[in-house]
Amino acid sequence: MPLLGWSVFAVMSVIAVLHAYWAVGGLWPAATEADLVKTVIGITRSQAMPPGLHSMAVAVLVFTAAGFALARGAFGFDSLIFSRIPLGIIAIIMLARGVYAYLPGLFSRASEPFASLNAMFFSPAILLLGVAFACLALGPTTR
Repeated sequence: MPLLGWSVFAVMSVIAVLHAYWAVGGLWPAATEADLVKTVIGITRSQAMPPGLHSMAVAVLVFTAAGFALARGAFGFDSLIFSRIPLGIIAIIMLARGVYAYLPGLFSRASEPFASLNAMFFSPAILLLGVAFACLALGPTTR
């Protein structure tokens, strides 16, 4: 499980860094804030990103999830309360978000290019991360 722990940590850390970058006003992968909203959020009624504090909170939560993956997967930390249950909760959240994208509802009204990116890349990646977190939560003790 060390490879899984390090891999999930790396991917989640990149996602956390992106959210922190957006929190301080970064625009990549878009040229304008309105285009960034359409690309990474998919809201058509807003031209502005959420407040920086919100994006930074997401960055902290994503990095915390990455830390749980690293502790369990790479370092073998095995505690029901402090490792497996949080990883299981993260897995459920990620799997629910990934599946929800393919159901009629909020994402069916998303703007382009977010709608296409979400269907082709974001949601499958989130589902894969959800499965990885579930494996970490339910996997055997490694040490």
